[in-house]
Amino acid sequence: MPSPIKILSWNIEHFRTVTTDKAPTVAAVIRSLDPDVFGLYEIEAALVYDFMVTHFPDYSLFITEGQQTQEVLVACRNVFQGIKFEQRHEFRSGSPNLRPGAFLTFKQGADYFGFLFLHTDSGSGAVDFGNPNEMFEHTFNLKRKLDKLTGGPTNFMLLGDLNTMGLKYPSERKSDEIADTARELAFIDRESQVKRNGAKAQMRRLTKPAGTHFSTTYGISDLDHILAADHLQFVPQPDPVTGAQFEVKLGGWREFPTKPQREAYTATITDHCYLYCELQAP
Repeated sequence: MPSPIKILSWNIEHFRTVTTDKAPTVAAVIRSLDPDVFGLYEIEAALVYDFMVTHFPDYSLFITEGQQTQEVLVACRNVFQGIKFEQRHEFRSGSPNLRPGAFLTFKQGADYFGFLFLHTDSGSGAVDFGNPNEMFEHTFNLKRKLDKLTGGPTNFMLLGDLNTMGLKYPSERKSDEIADTARELAFIDRESQVKRNGAKAQMRRLTKPAGTHFSTTYGISDLDHILAADHLQFVPQPDPVTGAQFEVKLGGWREFPTKPQREAYTATITDHCYLYCELQAP
């Protein structure tokens, strides 16, 4: 049986310089996990891409380009065949300043795999309530199209900062709060299984510990997720905090037990956990 495909997804938060400890720390963490595929979000300078190319010469690296200030960087180990990268502009949801989807595909043995790295919209304006859901609908439509094209369930995954923080208009009235994290996740779960145009997307959220983002103001929230086609299987990952088994391991600020330690880490590296999983070959 082929070795599992090791996968990493991580929002590095305003990653714009390589002159501080941040860049070497990020590179060291990635190397310690030794992923076959990884995606980084909030890349804000070309020199970061150059830094990653230098430090990961055994990978093919790609980065989104456009009017947006935050890019998505995707990397894939060169051992795979037919490596292809494309920007999926439908995920801009009509705004040229939104990030496109970063879609990576490759072949391992006789099987093809597709990875969509996504950083969804967030904000408190009226349009910000609809954009993320529209992006999720685009994701599930893409999965349905791929299934139809290949004649079977596609080896497809969605990874990223999905910004499932809950949204409310800038008002203190409780009636203005029209979404929360639980409702947003329920929408994703429902849409991933609903039948449209005669087909279901047949995807699910992978299990993981709750809470991927840490803020000194708002505490812990659950923004980052990995979804996969229903038929895909993953190697259980022990949670170093609770000892429980999940499909996704979280690391980063969560590895520090005290609030001051977490605040120091998030102030210098990132306020998002990394998400790591191992995909068993079908």
